Amino acid sequence: MELAVTLFDFFNITGLVAFAVSGVYKGTGKELDILGVSILGFLTALGGGIMRDVIVNRIPVALTGYSDVSFAIGGIAMGILLYRVFQIDISSRTIVKIFDAIGLAAFTVTGALVGIKSELNVVGIIIVAVLTGTGGGMISDLLIGEVPSILREDVYATCAMLGGLLLFILHKLSVPLQLAMFITLFFTLGFRLLAIFKNWHLPRF
Repeated sequence: MELAVTLFDFFNITGLVAFAVSGVYKGTGKELDILGVSILGFLTALGGGIMRDVIVNRIPVALTGYSDVSFAIGGIAMGILLYRVFQIDISSRTIVKIFDAIGLAAFTVTGALVGIKSELNVVGIIIVAVLTGTGGGMISDLLIGEVPSILREDVYATCAMLGGLLLFILHKLSVPLQLAMFITLFFTLGFRLLAIFKNWHLPRF
């Protein structure tokens, strides 16, 4: 269990940094100042976790400690450096999607794990996994006037749903928790990256 807790922290940090970078890049080209892109980074990194904690009836971790905020700040700084100093080209938005995929996979795992620890049923676990993985990005998309990725983007929410379901199934099959977390992470990340590069979509209206 101690190892699982350590992995939870690792996945949480990975998601925070990746989503913070993604949030900063979402703000580029939108004529936002440095405060504006920083706010997007914070919301993308922390929004999903706050939603998750509200659903499971606990005070959001991001509002009670400093570790999540600190790693989000680190991710924001990384995003600003990548864009302003190293001038990483984002014309195709591919880098945003890659960082976003990493954050989605990591937060899907942490969200599903919190749902399992809170003794939610399978529907609750999937909902918490999806909200943790997509909630922050949904808020930041709305702020910059875009349709949230969860509603339109490359089977985005589907990846989180399947990831949450997979962790639940592996847990019920008594697969060691740390192994189940890694399997779920790589499954969700791989599925999301395939959807990006193969241009997979659900039927559109």
